[in-house]
Amino acid sequence: MTDKDKLMEEFVETEAAKTEDAIADLERIEQEVVAEATSSTEFEDALGNEQAAAEAAETAQAFEDAQAGTAGIGEAL
Repeated sequence: MTDKDKLMEEFVETEAAKTEDAIADLERIEQEVVAEATSSTEFEDALGNEQAAAEAAETAQAFEDAQAGTAGIGEAL
């Protein structure tokens, strides 16, 4: 293997590791947002704030949907 090939292989491995780390971070953030939005939904609902509860529920749903897309990215790699 030439030096150029070795450098390219190391670069690809490094970039793949960075991508995996980024996906893991994104998944963690999405989970945190879903948990917070779900909590906010329950809190606002308990207070009788229907509009705020509905908005928080929409946020939770949007991030749950995003999680499916992020999972697809990870599987594609």
